[in-house]
Amino acid sequence: MHRIILLVVVCCISVGNVFSQCAESPKPKVLLVGDSWAWYMNVDQTINKVFKTWGHSGYTYVTSSVIAENGADTYDYLKANKKAEIQRLINANPSIELVHLSIGGNDFLGDWKVSFTQGRTDSLEDEVYVRLDSIMQFIKSCKPGMRILWSGYTYPNFEEPITSPGFLSGPSHPFYDTWSGMEFPTFLQINTILNNVSARMEVYAANDPQVDLVSATGILQYTTGQTTPICCNIAPQATYAPYTVPVPGGDPNYPSPISTMRDYFSVAKDCFHLSPGGYTDLISYHTQKFYHKFLMDDLYVLAENNTQTGTVTSQGNVSDTLFLGEEGGEQFATVLSFNTTGMADTTLVKASIFLRRASLSGTNPINGSLEVKVKNGNFGTTVDVEAADFSATGDASATPCLFGSNIANGDWIRLDLPAQILPYIDNAAATQFVISAPGNFTGGKVNFYNSTDPDFAPVLNLDYITPVSGLDEVSANHFSVYPNPTNDRLTIENNGETILHVEVLDLLGKVVLKPQVSANTIDVSSIPSGMYILNVATKSG
Repeated sequence: MHRIILLVVVCCISVGNVFSQCAESPKPKVLLVGDSWAWYMNVDQTINKVFKTWGHSGYTYVTSSVIAENGADTYDYLKANKKAEIQRLINANPSIELVHLSIGGNDFLGDWKVSFTQGRTDSLEDEVYVRLDSIMQFIKSCKPGMRILWSGYTYPNFEEPITSPGFLSGPSHPFYDTWSGMEFPTFLQINTILNNVSARMEVYAANDPQVDLVSATGILQYTTGQTTPICCNIAPQATYAPYTVPVPGGDPNYPSPISTMRDYFSVAKDCFHLSPGGYTDLISYHTQKFYHKFLMDDLYVLAENNTQTGTVTSQGNVSDTLFLGEEGGEQFATVLSFNTTGMADTTLVKASIFLRRASLSGTNPINGSLEVKVKNGNFGTTVDVEAADFSATGDASATPCLFGSNIANGDWIRLDLPAQILPYIDNAAATQFVISAPGNFTGGKVNFYNSTDPDFAPVLNLDYITPVSGLDEVSANHFSVYPNPTNDRLTIENNGETILHVEVLDLLGKVVLKPQVSANTIDVSSIPSGMYILNVATKSG
């Protein structure tokens, strides 16, 4: 039986909260595996929250109490029950492409001592390294191409919480035995061990294309600073401001600030595990350095960092700062230029723009009624941002679907571009966009990060597929499908052909809906917004 495959766009029209105005069904992308750090990140839902604030709300993580276990060490993950659970979850969630692995910390906290010679310390590191390698080799065997991100750890803080007044202190502290078991290491001693392990794993990751590492030992020193001296006259007594120490190393003479350690009902401060905010900072840095790129689709392009990207206003003013909104009756539109000439010569099925908020003045102008204009080539007379760009007519314009977050500075919004925009993004020329909030006179404007720092630059994310070959185009032309896009019912004009069955598939070929055909119409309202393949089988073709 010959099958005719038609590409169909299902679009939503519902409104509501700005960042859920279009339906989205997040799919698991990450398997969270490890010790108490994985356990706490699961409790706090850290990865999901950070993915959303970076605009990647379409992806989530999966784990279980078996493979995110408080107190686990590398020995545990060589056991059959944990291996079986890892394999089971990967099999049950075929969209998982990466294992976020947090393991090894308990091996050192439980076995290393200050009195160890360098040779004995090296021997311990070798043993842990061999077990880590075995764990990673098993994970890679679970699925072809499986990626692993070993997340590592940040500097702990044993002495300060155990010594601080107002909390459980001394031998009564829950982590006192751990600290004493290591023979009371100083900040520098234990931080040096952690940095040595991280450096060795960096070499491992550099030699294995399926393994990645984001060294983040000093990230909490960077985001929080040591704004007051460490308590109880514990050395060193100097202070430093946030965002001043180098990342990732920080200053190994200091611990992670006590404010970033987990608080147990103001009774005790943890010495090794982070507060919810601490884990957020950790995974945010991992997202900045790894996940933000990993979660992109086939190609992502950074906005041009030159005169081709900036702001144009209704009063004809131009600047290289990215503003959106209105102030004093003057409307601000963001102009973004992307070099898309490196695109594959194939079918574009999805495109998104990511923007990171730097600041907000006045009322937030992003309320779901944004307009995106696209131009294959450039608006105005040149590729530079010009006064005429504000009112210039594009090849197409539409209201995008918004996802992600715009609650705080540093959050990312994602603009999923409607289908009518896609034909004008190709490799024949660069692509330029003008993003505005027409008719929005709320007296507020957002400032977005520009392309000065590649980690925070505006991104155009592209998803395309190789065209399906072997189709009978003459037969396909006997059919028409409308309205396209739609949000509920779809009519199939078949020129008298008897329809045997219809399937709706996602772009990976998975059947997501087998609708009943009634009077040549089908109901697709139950599936999320996106692009789909419509597979129609008839008696004669």
